[in-house]
Amino acid sequence: MRDATKLDIYFKDDKALFLIPLYQRKYAWQQKHCQRLFSDLQKIQKENIRSHFFGSIVSVKADSEHENDLLIIDGQQRITTISILILAAMNAVKNGEMDIENEELLKDTKEKYLYAKYRRHVERKIKLRPIDEDLIAYDALFSNDPEKFVPAEKSGITKNYLFFYNLIVGQGHRLVFEDLIDAIERLIIIDICLDSNDNPQLIFESLNSCGKDLEEADKVRNYLLMSQSKDLQEQYYYKYWQKIEKLTDGEPTMFIRDYLTLKRRVISNLEELYFDFKAYDEKSGLMRDDLLADMLKYAKFYEMALKGKTNSERLNRKLRQLASIGSFVCMPFYLAFFDYADQNDLNEQQRYNVLDVVENYWARRIICNWPANAMTKSFALLHSDIMRIYDIHKKRGQALELPYVEVMKYIIMKKQGTGEFPIDRYVIESFPQRQIYKMPSSYRAFLFERMENLDSKEADVDIVQKLSDGKITIEHIMPQHLTPQWKEDLGPEAERIQEQYLHTFANLTLTGYNIDYSNRPYSDKWNGYTYTKKDRETKEEKNISVYGYKDSAFKLSNYMKLHQQWTEKELKERGELLLQSFLHLWPMITTKYVPLEREVEVVSIDDDDTDLKGRTITAFRYNGVKHEVWSWKMMLLEVCKLIFNDYPTEMLYLATKDNYLHSSAKDYTAPVVENCHVWASNDTRSKRNVLLYIFKELGIDPSILELELVPLNNNVVDDNVED
Repeated sequence: MRDATKLDIYFKDDKALFLIPLYQRKYAWQQKHCQRLFSDLQKIQKENIRSHFFGSIVSVKADSEHENDLLIIDGQQRITTISILILAAMNAVKNGEMDIENEELLKDTKEKYLYAKYRRHVERKIKLRPIDEDLIAYDALFSNDPEKFVPAEKSGITKNYLFFYNLIVGQGHRLVFEDLIDAIERLIIIDICLDSNDNPQLIFESLNSCGKDLEEADKVRNYLLMSQSKDLQEQYYYKYWQKIEKLTDGEPTMFIRDYLTLKRRVISNLEELYFDFKAYDEKSGLMRDDLLADMLKYAKFYEMALKGKTNSERLNRKLRQLASIGSFVCMPFYLAFFDYADQNDLNEQQRYNVLDVVENYWARRIICNWPANAMTKSFALLHSDIMRIYDIHKKRGQALELPYVEVMKYIIMKKQGTGEFPIDRYVIESFPQRQIYKMPSSYRAFLFERMENLDSKEADVDIVQKLSDGKITIEHIMPQHLTPQWKEDLGPEAERIQEQYLHTFANLTLTGYNIDYSNRPYSDKWNGYTYTKKDRETKEEKNISVYGYKDSAFKLSNYMKLHQQWTEKELKERGELLLQSFLHLWPMITTKYVPLEREVEVVSIDDDDTDLKGRTITAFRYNGVKHEVWSWKMMLLEVCKLIFNDYPTEMLYLATKDNYLHSSAKDYTAPVVENCHVWASNDTRSKRNVLLYIFKELGIDPSILELELVPLNNNVVDDNVED
């Protein structure tokens, strides 16, 4: 086993062959992986980075006869990709599409990376030998004749070769071969070479089948600590990371995603979390100690929100109620709000009011059966939207004295489309028919705990836990299976009544006797009854008393105490009473905030429910940074330039496809940079579609771009038409 090794040293042996065992999977790197590698290499060269970690390669000596040959047990994807990239660059030079200053380097690179030039007694001296199907595609690339290539749709080898080739030749400024090779030679790997007596199959199985894959949080931890000295590693681990893990119950991955959402205002995909964190760290410029200290601060807020651990029992109860919903979409907002509340010394009531609005938002959307994932973006941006309004007032010299919650309610009430706040009409329409019993168990537990306890100081705060433990259950008053007695009691429309009301709030309550009640007649459930049961141990029969609704301790059964029959009339009456309790518990919110004239509205570029007609754009925010513009066309061009700065190779590659982006100028395009022109002579909706296309192709979360809109007035030209 060896330590960190430069990639060019690993390839240097001019007698060695790299053999991919037949039991390995086919080459499988996707274009996004190739894009990331190419971008890293550009960054290495541009910023003169001395070294860049490329991962590990595990190999074993192939056999005693050819001791130089290596079986690549783990890392074949990296070796194959580098070989494809170098081959693409060499062919680009041969085709006159890539500059080279020293022709000798072309020969040296070919002999070092692609051939085992001093290997004897073999017909094929190409250094890398992929598995059979990949080998045919790989060898065909050496012909530099696309007609001889295995079709890209049949081979990842060919597909990624062509991808690299287009990236190389599509650069706005011609890439120099020497620069690319120099960047490749700064890649560092961990070289693990095992003894030839080891069984490679067992080694492969051990590497790929045993143990748990690294979580994204593990990768982030390693990134934060591994680059430090041994002493600093230990100091940072015990001072920060160990505490972060404890505060997040040993599962910090979700916390890190919420932390990044708070900082970047873009929601990361879990599989990209490590790379997003790394990009954030590089952009933030924070010292490692400061970054970890900041993460620890927010991890404490995370625990507060998740477990209700504040200095106020009233706040704790509210937080536990919210946590019982079982969704984490609010977490970025909680982190931002708790930090703001501490910095501005908000009192208990002010904090409680904010959490109460969050609960109201949740309860109404649950009863209306509106999806929770649609709230993700709303909560990710809620705090920044509130702060934006305070900033607008400050800039206009009209300081806003209203409390945070009033502005918060204004923002929520303004939401359109998927993030809309349900008004009373929607709640009243939805409540009687909402299938409560069929909703997620966490939603049911949340609603029943709140509807049972309301805001009583004598509340049973353990209802959610008791439901989880099975100590109490949700009871169907009218049973799921109608007996002849129940059909008689309900009347000729028994089946229709059951279908309409069975799983609704009107027919549900809490009980400790669910199994005992079963589908007994309502008279038994109301009065209570006694039955005989044989003891399992003594085998003796004993009488079991079951209390009826008239003696129930649950407030949700109070209506039944006054009614000795259960028909559609009682179902309707109880349903209406529960609806009124719901509206009393979660009333329609109102706000004292009055917006300034022509207030700016911030919308996401991908919000299809936002109507752009009748409004003009004054600015946009890209990655949280504001840019002022005076037309939609200017916005399109400026955004494209910002995207190009972050993804130059990918944008140039997209331009070769001639779909919205083009390599050459046309009558209807505007230049982003040389060799990249965007379709810009179109209406506003088309401009939005152009950007959404680019975001989709590059794998960028569209919420990275927000638009600041104001209503049109008579002096503003509407460019919602072709221009």
